Amino acid sequence: MRGFCMVLFAAWRIASAQSLDPLAADPQHYRLEFENQWVRVIREQMKPHETMAMHQHSGPGAVIVLLTDRYNRLTAPDGTSQELRNRTGEIMWSLPSTHRSENLSDAAFEGVQIEPRRPAGAGGAKFAPDQLDATIVDPEHYHVELENEYVRVLRVTIGPHEKLRLHTHPDTGAVLVHLSDQNMRLTLKDGTTRLTKYAARQVRWVEPATAHQDENLSDAPLRFVRIELKLAR
Repeated sequence: MRGFCMVLFAAWRIASAQSLDPLAADPQHYRLEFENQWVRVIREQMKPHETMAMHQHSGPGAVIVLLTDRYNRLTAPDGTSQELRNRTGEIMWSLPSTHRSENLSDAAFEGVQIEPRRPAGAGGAKFAPDQLDATIVDPEHYHVELENEYVRVLRVTIGPHEKLRLHTHPDTGAVLVHLSDQNMRLTLKDGTTRLTKYAARQVRWVEPATAHQDENLSDAPLRFVRIELKLAR
């Protein structure tokens, strides 16, 4: 009987956690961008002075990239609260939490949350950038914003019509969050080229690539965030 009760309790806990998942608890404000075995990416949007339903962000945590300014109040189930003020383009690591969010601003709020996953059997290969890693050969354009056991997050800025040095990225999948429109030429080591165009606020998954150079074909600076999933190998 005791074992049966424990099974029921475990099932209740799982069902409760699923019902508090942002996509289930508040689909009006949270939308799934994409997911795979390595990551789930959700977009958060709130109109001025809107309040979300109580929801839970589970472990291990998430990278948050702000696409607008933020002035929010987070309220926990016990009633305690905190106010957050951040600027467009800020990047942070958010720990697991349960809360209700209220937009205190007169402007709409939008952000992206990148939730790394740890599939069974993951973590065997080591995350090991090589000597041509972008952060080594070109730290002026590829700046490490944060790093932990799950992710390495780079802020990338390329000036108008600027062409960067030949570089590599670790042999792992990554999420790109575009902070500006992108019109770029990618040149591989063998000279072959590929043009890429993306709009500001787009989010996408990229597979590992060989050594290449990035060239901004636009008259405006190109800015994006690269979230490298250390376990996606």
